[in-house]
Amino acid sequence: MTRRVWWQTPVLRDDEELEHDRRVTWLELFFDLFIVVVVTELAHDLSEDISWVGLGKFVFLFLHLWWVWIGATYYNERFETEGIENRLFTFLQLIPISGMAIFAHHALDTSSIGFALSYALARSIITFLWWRGGYYDRRFRPIAQQFVFGFSVSIALFVGSVFVPPPMRFVLWGIGLLIDSATPAFTLRRQARLPRFSTSKLPERFGLFVIIVLGESIIGVVDGIAQRESLSLMNAITAILGIALAFSLWWIYFDFINRRPPKLGVGWSFSWAYLHLPLLIAVAATGAGLLKVVADDDLLLDRNVSLLIGSSVGIALLMMALLEITLRRAPDEPTHPRLSPGLKLVAGSIAFSLGLVSAGFWVIGLQLGLVMVLSIPMCYGLYVWFTQELPRIEPRTVDPVEISETDREN
Repeated sequence: MTRRVWWQTPVLRDDEELEHDRRVTWLELFFDLFIVVVVTELAHDLSEDISWVGLGKFVFLFLHLWWVWIGATYYNERFETEGIENRLFTFLQLIPISGMAIFAHHALDTSSIGFALSYALARSIITFLWWRGGYYDRRFRPIAQQFVFGFSVSIALFVGSVFVPPPMRFVLWGIGLLIDSATPAFTLRRQARLPRFSTSKLPERFGLFVIIVLGESIIGVVDGIAQRESLSLMNAITAILGIALAFSLWWIYFDFINRRPPKLGVGWSFSWAYLHLPLLIAVAATGAGLLKVVADDDLLLDRNVSLLIGSSVGIALLMMALLEITLRRAPDEPTHPRLSPGLKLVAGSIAFSLGLVSAGFWVIGLQLGLVMVLSIPMCYGLYVWFTQELPRIEPRTVDPVEISETDREN
């Protein structure tokens, strides 16, 4: 009789080659709860400063959150174990992520040192885990060496940034983020020789992150209504349409994107993953815009607010169109390979236009227009799904002799 190993060494997972189905664990879901706290802080700050400067700050800080999340996600994809060390290292990552949430509100002002050190600590833990994976699994060692070198340079820049004043401090942050983004690209050829990424767990993990960020849109609507002293019919309609926008984005992503894995090849997998970044930023920005319009007593749209909401929905549709191109097609796939993403490109362009021309108009007008735009790919999805011819399943006929044999056995 054997017992479970409580402290396990990392070994590259080969579930895809063995055709094993993998699912997101409860620990990963708990990890994502801490991520959503940071998203909430960033979206709330954007809703209070909807301007080009405010949007730039929001995107810049979201990139930090993305690299913490993507590092943990892909490490678990490669080396997840069932030992106690998996929980311990996850717990250690939660501490600096909590720090990022605490310092996010003034991350580019009075709390910048705390935010920089929190990010550096979070990235240091995942960089150590990459080194550990390469140490115990020779197949991953060359990639681990590149990861450790590139990410260590980035970490050093963030730590060093606390000793220089702004704006140079944030320049160092930007350089560090560029290094974080570019480092994996230099490993694509070597990663192509490793076991394939999971086509069951990885799309589910990204889908759950999209759900979390979509939840910010709902929080924005609810918080906006809660901040009001009284509720009018127009305010209620604005809130309902805000929920409809979030629901429509959910509909399109999970009907067209999340139900299929990316195409074979590590290049397609990385393109698929990186395209989620602007999608998530756009969805979170939509939530910030909805919080602003629902909480505002004036139902007429400010130019920056209309542009934020319209362009965010447009970018989300554009990214989903590009994501659809990266997806694998089964023989019975009902959507057209060019028409389906093309409709999203058209809808995204219309959403951009609505954001540009709706300044000074009623909020409800923009919301109704965007819901109608989103209904274009939604209706197409309904059409191809419910008009698809399914294979006919013939009823099984039972031989009387077989029934007699069964009765005799009973």
